[in-house]
Amino acid sequence: MNAVRTFLSRIRKSAVRRPGRVKTVAMGREREFEAWDVGDDTYIFEVGVANHLEEHPSVLLVPKCDLKRKAKGRVMTMTTGNHSVAAFPLLDGRFWKLSRVPSAKRGDVLMHNILCANVVKGTIEISQRDIPTKALVKADAWLLGESGFSMPDIVMGERNDSTLEHYRRLGQEWRVKPLAWTEAEMKVALAASKKRIASKIVYFHSMKGVHFLSFGEFRRFADLAQTSPDEFVKGLRELVSVFEGNQYTFTRMPKHRGHHEIELFGLKRGVSLDRLIPELERLMESIVLERIDRDGIVRKMSEVVALYESLLTKPQLADENSREFVDTMYMCITGEVYSVMGEGTTPAFDDRRTALPGATFIDGRPSFHPGADDRTEVLLANLRAFMSKDEQVEYANVYELRGENENVPTGQGRTREIVYKTNRSPVEQSRVVKRLSLAKKGYSSYMLARIEAFKALGMALSDYRILRRRAKTGRRPVDYFIRNRLEGEPMDSIPANYFCSVDDASVEEKEVVLALATLMGDAAAQNMAMKKYDPATQSPLYGVGKEIYEFEYDIVASRVIPKKVSTCSVRSSFGWPCLDFTDENLRAIASFYFTCYAHALKIYQKRHAVSMREVAERFIDGFEYRTHAMEWQLSVLRDKFEAFHPKLPSGYAFEKKWRFVMWSLERQERRLSWLRRMFFEKVEIVENEDIRNNT
Repeated sequence: MNAVRTFLSRIRKSAVRRPGRVKTVAMGREREFEAWDVGDDTYIFEVGVANHLEEHPSVLLVPKCDLKRKAKGRVMTMTTGNHSVAAFPLLDGRFWKLSRVPSAKRGDVLMHNILCANVVKGTIEISQRDIPTKALVKADAWLLGESGFSMPDIVMGERNDSTLEHYRRLGQEWRVKPLAWTEAEMKVALAASKKRIASKIVYFHSMKGVHFLSFGEFRRFADLAQTSPDEFVKGLRELVSVFEGNQYTFTRMPKHRGHHEIELFGLKRGVSLDRLIPELERLMESIVLERIDRDGIVRKMSEVVALYESLLTKPQLADENSREFVDTMYMCITGEVYSVMGEGTTPAFDDRRTALPGATFIDGRPSFHPGADDRTEVLLANLRAFMSKDEQVEYANVYELRGENENVPTGQGRTREIVYKTNRSPVEQSRVVKRLSLAKKGYSSYMLARIEAFKALGMALSDYRILRRRAKTGRRPVDYFIRNRLEGEPMDSIPANYFCSVDDASVEEKEVVLALATLMGDAAAQNMAMKKYDPATQSPLYGVGKEIYEFEYDIVASRVIPKKVSTCSVRSSFGWPCLDFTDENLRAIASFYFTCYAHALKIYQKRHAVSMREVAERFIDGFEYRTHAMEWQLSVLRDKFEAFHPKLPSGYAFEKKWRFVMWSLERQERRLSWLRRMFFEKVEIVENEDIRNNT
């Protein structure tokens, strides 16, 4: 059931109603308010607001002592329209004389003491704006305690750094609204942000309180001049008329960092005030003075619509279904636009993890949050099992990680991450948890056997462990594994400044670029030795973000340099489809893998000021180095490797595949000269393809 509706019903039934009603006029509309007391707290609701919960009613939260000295308790208001509908009568004392704030200080109180929120899908979504985190936390505690809401009912709408840190330390980051990263999720967020003020105009309401009016919605508003003149005038008045208690019109009222209460979307800063708003103001004046007839209004609005469209920074911003519109408007409603320099529309975020309900740890013991599922409970139980003597978890946050093509409801994805801190660690640690790709009997053992075999050969892999789980009746439960998160970054996430000269940031350090190419060859040698092959994509899964590159500060070079490379996934290892011990098979292997490696290397080379020949030389050097190292390890421990029989179901054919991996690794090392020649042949082919594509 809708938590806000339940809350309103409970207050009306159990609280003490204050005598009388307060009538106000806001935006040309008369409104009535009722108030109820619960102890020292006062709840003020616009009459009928419960019938408009789908329209995102505005909520105000403020301690009474910020309105009147020595007063106890808090005030909560809920009204249709924007926040000023309740803010002005609250501050000037019309609401049961709850405030004695001098008129000169009311603006400051409104900005720094009154917390704004909105009702969104049955929850209270708080917009922090300029309110200190300490005040927000106290208001949250009051809502959860005195007002009877539960954790899922209260959402922190803004990702303020200090607020994020506070809730992370409680294991409650899931209560801070996550940023969307898929187009579908952004569209859902945009739909949820739509809000009216008083007229039929629909805005995209941002977490900073700005009502963004899109070109599409502006055009629909302009059409009202033809189809519904009275509604058109009502909307025009909302845009450019001064209402009771306001100093400015909504399109001129300063709101946040150069944006106004109502902001025309898709324009450069200042353009709407210079070119569009004056046209609307003159039209409003002509209508009020009866200097223009209906046909004239329609013609004028047609001209304004055309002008607005011509002033858009990108034509695609006129189409609300375009990716450019979705990306840019999403940045505006979340407030991320204020953290991006310039006028670009590329999001400055790609937050592919979503926090999930977990637990708050008290003296090392978890107090689970509403909504924490069995999988999270098992994960936290396993985490506690990792702890050493006298070591306790101080806090932990559970996240869901999803790939670009994993379109599933939140909480049902394959991969999770737990970020935690203990009383014996100065920094946070992280582990990744993933559902096994197959539910077949023995698959978890098959995966672990491969991992331990590869690590024994000297390959750089994470430490894996199959999660202990609760016994369940009925269908056999799915296995999950947990691994430590590797230090470093995948190729596409390496900071650009890592390649820059320490003396001149505009100059690229060539040796760093080449050193990373060496590590790419190192990773490729491990990839080929594991025989990674995905039949669905016919790919070795190389260069797709599974290689993690770690950097370190080098004392001699006095700069950050590449240190090592690790592989974060063993998916599709032992996957090469042919297990024939023949020269023909070896040639097919080399041709397939080196073709893929050459393409990945070309992508890397084109990002940097080096030649393909240079990076190819360093790549094959790294390939040869790692091949020598793995083969030496194989020769030293050959008896143990050959005696390795993990007793897995025969369907996995582990022993046959393991023998083939050992045999092919030996041949890989013996034929390095031949492999080097073949690699450069593939590099030349890729180079020629690139030249043809660019001519």
